[in-house]
Amino acid sequence: MLKDILIFVNSNLFAIITAIIAIIALLQTHKQIKISNKQFLFDKRLNRYLLTKGLLELFKEHEKLLDYSNHPDDEAIIVDFQFANLTNNNYLKDITCIINEPKNNDFKNDFLIKIEELKELSNEVRFIFHNKSGKLLSNFIMRYQNLLMELYKYQIVLDLMMNDNILRKNKPTYKDLQKEYGEINHRHRLYDTISELKQSYYCVVKNKSINKIEKLIKL
Repeated sequence: MLKDILIFVNSNLFAIITAIIAIIALLQTHKQIKISNKQFLFDKRLNRYLLTKGLLELFKEHEKLLDYSNHPDDEAIIVDFQFANLTNNNYLKDITCIINEPKNNDFKNDFLIKIEELKELSNEVRFIFHNKSGKLLSNFIMRYQNLLMELYKYQIVLDLMMNDNILRKNKPTYKDLQKEYGEINHRHRLYDTISELKQSYYCVVKNKSINKIEKLIKL
C-alpha cells in the first residue's frame, strides 16, 4: 500500500506541487481580499463619520441662531446669516453662495447636487453603521439637509416679496404680500424643520452615538 502511494506521488509529483501552490495562492488571495474589504470598509466608515461629525459640530455651534421664538409673524426673518453659518465647513462651503443668489442656475445646480449627496450620506450611514446610533445619525443628516432646503425656499419667498413688481390697482401692504406669497406658511414650515432637527440632534447626544460609532470604527 505504502509502495503504491510512493509510486503515485513520484509519478504525479509535479501535478501535486502545482496543486499545492495553487491552493496556497488561493488562500492568500482570499486573505488579501478580506484585508482589502476590511480596509475599504474602514476608510468608508471613517469618511462618513467625519462628514457627519462636521454637521453635528456646525449645528452645535450655531444652534442659538435658529431660535426664532421672539419673532412675531408680522415681520420677516432673515435667514442668509444662518444659512452661511450652517454651511461653513469644507464639505458645504461651495453652496453658501446660493442663499444670496437663489435664482442663479449654476449655484442652484451645485446646491441641489449637494442636497442629493446629503441624502446619499444619510442612507450610507444607516447601512454601514447598522445599529441604533447609525439610524440616529442618518436621521440627523436627513433633517439637516431638510433645514438647508427650507432656508433656501424661504429665502426665495423673501426675494419675491422684496422684488414684487406685479401691477395692481393699489400698492400692497407688507401683510398683503405675506398673504399672497404664503410667507407665514413657509416660515412655520421652517420652524417645524428646525424643531425636528433639534430633536434629532439631542437624540444623537443622549444616545452618545458619536462615541459608539468611534468604537465601532476602531474595531
